Amino acid sequence: MSAHLMQFSELLADLAVKDIKVWVEGDRLRCNAPAGALTAELRGQLQDRKGEIIAFLNMATAAATQQPAIIPLQSRGTRTPIYAVPGHVGAPFTFSDLSKHLGGDQPFYALQPTGYDGQSEPMDRVEDIAEDFARQIVEYQPTGPYIIAGYCSGAPTAFELAKILGRRGAEVPCIALFGPLHPTTYQELPRWLYFSARETAEALLREMAKLPTFSARLRYFGSRVRERFRALGSKQPVATDPVLASRARLKSTALAAFQRYDPTPYTGRVCIFLPNKAWLRSGAGPRRWLRVVPHAEFYFGPEGCHAASMLEDPEAPAIAELYRQAKI
Repeated sequence: MSAHLMQFSELLADLAVKDIKVWVEGDRLRCNAPAGALTAELRGQLQDRKGEIIAFLNMATAAATQQPAIIPLQSRGTRTPIYAVPGHVGAPFTFSDLSKHLGGDQPFYALQPTGYDGQSEPMDRVEDIAEDFARQIVEYQPTGPYIIAGYCSGAPTAFELAKILGRRGAEVPCIALFGPLHPTTYQELPRWLYFSARETAEALLREMAKLPTFSARLRYFGSRVRERFRALGSKQPVATDPVLASRARLKSTALAAFQRYDPTPYTGRVCIFLPNKAWLRSGAGPRRWLRVVPHAEFYFGPEGCHAASMLEDPEAPAIAELYRQAKI
């Protein structure tokens, strides 16, 4: 999960733990909190992220009256609807910025896996997750066509989902995979170590680049190194927050399902959108999808675009433009 989404998820979890209720009335965000629970810091975060929270609560309300897996990010439009599988943390709002930049005529639905709500148990097989999504999509929209999308480690589930729908006679014009990880990324230890090290180094360099001077960057680098050594030498606390514990269980279960999945050949159209050309050598194994989809089309984002944030602003517009170029 990117830092942006992680912070938003932590904010919502913090509100839940402190029994702070937030709801939407029209276009206004309302709040009710026990005495002393709403600190100045939390009040500031609620104000700063008001738009995100309202959008999220509206999505949750819509989902509660429909299929729980289907989160409408954009329900209007005449183009073929997109149903998108997020990465292993299951966050449906991963696609919020991308859906916005695809325009008001593009229906876009994020798919929320069981276990993300903290009430249900996560599934431990890609095939079962895809089957559950397929059932709810057909209940929500009985006939196709459907565009199936997947991001990061959600790519295998999207791939399997499209195959299930296709076997049942539905029209799936395209599978759109954004920064997809191939299952061998985590199956092969050297590949996983290289991928993890590269992702960590790139994230560190991005943060350092934001600092104004070389000395500030050097201090930041030193602080991160010290933090890492302290973490290695300390015992990790057990998560007591039920929401965070539920998300951690979903993440570990989803990664185990991802590792076990073995994709089989597919004859339909597949478009693979990578953050940049260098990502072909990232260890994520994007070319390995050619083993089962030799006709897959590759599209590359601009240099400097990063997999962790490719679906978020300010990088989302470039990825939306790639999608339009594919003429899906």
